[in-house]
Amino acid sequence: MYCGYCGRLDHRCACSEANSAAASFLSRGGRAFQPRWQASPYKRAVPPQVKRRERAILKRNYRSWYADVAGKSGARCANCGADEDLVLDHVLPIAKGGRSTLDNLQLLCAACNRIKGKLAIDCRSFRHPE
Repeated sequence: MYCGYCGRLDHRCACSEANSAAASFLSRGGRAFQPRWQASPYKRAVPPQVKRRERAILKRNYRSWYADVAGKSGARCANCGADEDLVLDHVLPIAKGGRSTLDNLQLLCAACNRIKGKLAIDCRSFRHPE
């Protein structure tokens, strides 16, 4: 089995440790770490030209996609609820085969985005108390 957050094999995954990036990211949003396993790994070795193309697509559409995602999420970080320093983040990172499409984007504050890194964590359904 493979970890649903980092994509590593279960015996190599360290996401359940208290100081891991996944646990720290989820705790920042007020949630506890819960293991998620999947049968197949993420796509490995995404070619550089594919990464370049996906980043170019994001750069070209950034303003309009930011407005769309902010309209849906209320211009708040999907993880911690902050409303400053928001950036678009890929739910499934480009490095793991994610695409630059509206259904793969979420708003995160800069701090949460740095902690999340290349983890595949979808926070869009998490609701914060107003």
